[in-house]
Amino acid sequence: NEITLRSSRILFEDGIRPADLVVGWGVILDIYPYGSVHEAYDLGDLLIAPGLIDLHSDAVEKEIEPRPGATFPIDSSLVELDKKLAMSGITTMFHAIAFNDESITSSRGTARAAEIIRRVGRLNTSQLEVANFLHLRFEITSFSSLPVIRELIEKGYVHLLSIMDHTPGQGQFSSIETWKQFHLPVYDLSEARADTIIRQKQADQERAYAQVTDLLAFASRHNLILLSHDDDKPEKIDLVKDWGITISEFPLSEGVAAYAREQGLATGMGAPNIVRGMSQNGNVSARELISGGCCDFLCSDYHPSSLLQAVYVMHREMGLAFEKAMAMVTSTPARMAACLDRGCIEPDMLADLIVIDDQDIPRVVMTLKNGEIIYTSRECLCHSTDKGGATSRQHA
Repeated sequence: NEITLRSSRILFEDGIRPADLVVGWGVILDIYPYGSVHEAYDLGDLLIAPGLIDLHSDAVEKEIEPRPGATFPIDSSLVELDKKLAMSGITTMFHAIAFNDESITSSRGTARAAEIIRRVGRLNTSQLEVANFLHLRFEITSFSSLPVIRELIEKGYVHLLSIMDHTPGQGQFSSIETWKQFHLPVYDLSEARADTIIRQKQADQERAYAQVTDLLAFASRHNLILLSHDDDKPEKIDLVKDWGITISEFPLSEGVAAYAREQGLATGMGAPNIVRGMSQNGNVSARELISGGCCDFLCSDYHPSSLLQAVYVMHREMGLAFEKAMAMVTSTPARMAACLDRGCIEPDMLADLIVIDDQDIPRVVMTLKNGEIIYTSRECLCHSTDKGGATSRQHA
């Protein structure tokens, strides 16, 4: 149950240095000077880093329904996505399951979202390799889903709860036209149906805020971490802070993000925004927020493999210290989600580790969860048999 991983490049919180890393019984047991352990698996100069922690990704919804109306079985979709997460270096995933407005998805949308959450909970201890948690996203006008959401929270399925307000004319959709551009193709809506939904959402907004207050109080009593979504002005930050929310996801401007930080809220942005250099919806660039010092962490949003790539973009193109860039997808989200047993390499932490070949385009070549290999792209573990512990190879 005990092995030693040796590399000339291991990422610690204060930087990269050579070391021998002893792993056993699911945790990091000890860290020794490089080459000092009698027998070790030598990874040469491949980088050993903590497993990535993703607080928000709706990739599971895309895996189940890659095209509108083309649905696949939930269980097999979860298993297939689990493999992709391991390949991407993600060892802890918070699946962001949306309870959207029933006027768009009907009651079937609520039933399916709840079933996905239940299936993740069941499969997580049997067939899934990475740690799968649930981030429930609640659209404030999804009134009929409230009893289901309360039941899921009571039964312990939910870990994070975020509040979304996609009412046209504010937030992510500052105009009715931008709302239509997104929703018509995604939900196969006609113009007439879209106009009806828009009028109803605008009329229901005040009623919805009263429901949100009750739901968040209920979630707080169950110790859930609360997030807001697409905050667009300081007044919205003041409101969500009063609601007990501690994390602002995807703030829509640098000024709003900076204000959220001033008010004690953490801020998070999407890694695809970093990699692409722009927002999908034409909102603020995440690079601007990071350069301005008002973004705490990244999530994959809808594209899991972008999480690791964003780290290297921030380091290579933006000049951010590598350990700070990596902290935005490891130790910081771990702290945000109160997962205090993971996210950095030190004794007694979970042995959630990834091995990265980053000579060119960075790629994960091995992933360990609780010290067990759950993905490897090639033979990485070459035994060093020299009694003095000398390195037996320089590059995998």
